Amino acid sequence: MTTTDDFDPLYAAAHPAPLTEVTLYSAPLIIPVTGPVILDGAIAVSGSRVVHVGTRRWVLDTLKQDMATNARIDEHHWHGVITPGLINAHTHLQYTNMAEVGRGTYQSFRDWELGFNPVYERLCEEGDWKASAEEGARMMVEAGTTAAADIVTDPEAAGALASQGMHGVAYWEVMDWRNDEWRKVGVRELVRHLGRMRAEDLPSVGISPHAPYTLETAPFVDLPDIARQLDMRLHIHLAETPMEAGAHGAEGTLSTYSAASWRDEDWTSYQQLKDAGQGASAIQFLDQLGSLGPDVHIAHGVWADAEDRRILRQRGVGVALCPRSNRITVTGRDAPIREYLEEGNLLAVGTDSLSSSPSLDVLDDVAMLYDLAREQGYAGDDLSHRLIRMMTLGGAQELGMHVGAGRIGQINAGAMADLAFFDVPVYVATPRGIEDTLEELVRHGAGTNRATVISGRVVYNNHAF
Repeated sequence: MTTTDDFDPLYAAAHPAPLTEVTLYSAPLIIPVTGPVILDGAIAVSGSRVVHVGTRRWVLDTLKQDMATNARIDEHHWHGVITPGLINAHTHLQYTNMAEVGRGTYQSFRDWELGFNPVYERLCEEGDWKASAEEGARMMVEAGTTAAADIVTDPEAAGALASQGMHGVAYWEVMDWRNDEWRKVGVRELVRHLGRMRAEDLPSVGISPHAPYTLETAPFVDLPDIARQLDMRLHIHLAETPMEAGAHGAEGTLSTYSAASWRDEDWTSYQQLKDAGQGASAIQFLDQLGSLGPDVHIAHGVWADAEDRRILRQRGVGVALCPRSNRITVTGRDAPIREYLEEGNLLAVGTDSLSSSPSLDVLDDVAMLYDLAREQGYAGDDLSHRLIRMMTLGGAQELGMHVGAGRIGQINAGAMADLAFFDVPVYVATPRGIEDTLEELVRHGAGTNRATVISGRVVYNNHAF
């Protein structure tokens, strides 16, 4: 430790000393995600950030060098597993009070839309989107979620994440615009809404061009440019419905070749291209428009074929998988999870909203993803590890929040102190026991979170400490 006489500002910046007050969270198993699992571990938190993470003995020894005279360490021991706060990479929190739609049974995606629309219209007249959205955020926090990609359709719902102190991005949804109306009215309306959202105390603001079946071409050309000029991220529903799939038989054909017959035409919409008999997928179409990139992540990706998945990887576009929602809205198939995993696509997990899902607990979807991956033939013994990454660091990466001073989805020195405490049996005597514990978490961890810490502050505590 340096003294006043040999003060080094670089050393001081790298070693936050002297600390006057530290909270220590210890547990038999800690999952940092950016490092190996830690047995008999501890996380030292000061203010909003992690100071140290490692074995409890090492952390306590290291803190001796960092603590001021008469400083206090307040330790909370947890008997289960501590993970980074979970990240919900796709949801619509304002639809929390539309659970009656999610409980329905439908014959097709269009049938689900017909069930959704009248309930939405009724609640627009009589409902309180602000209260609904904030209730959804509270549910997520209780499930161990500390950040989300939240799509906002009505302005009153924009503050849901902020209401719970959560991290993430509130994406303003843009939908139902034709090209001429978009140019005359749409851009101005978008700017008005973004200005209003920026004036509020929101974690971050983004733009969500809804989907190729609700927007014509001009918005998909303009919105990425607007978002990038404003340093905002984008989030798109894509490859969710059968109409967005490429022509059968074209599996694996590079769009460099397959797009030659249509890429130079001025298509008014993706629907027009499909009506003309062209076999391009929605992902290939948006790629030609320049709508994709590393500042974009998509929801669902159910109908992505081999070429679509290659495009997503090459453009740096992540996918938020929402398996339970896909079943309720009848998207026609499950996402190709085995292929996504084996080919190395960036993946995260989303619950979607209660209008299409039974809960806002990310681990409910993680459990389903585990089963689907195995059913589809994924045989790797790393499946639990990969799912844990998807629900933490993968979500952070899709939100652009995996690096830098505000990084989340990980437990390491300097990261935001976002933590979740799961009440699952812990077996650490053998390597196999550790693997069984990780599998227990991903398959049966839903509903077991007992405490949530966001930015170093305990925001939920169900008798954990």
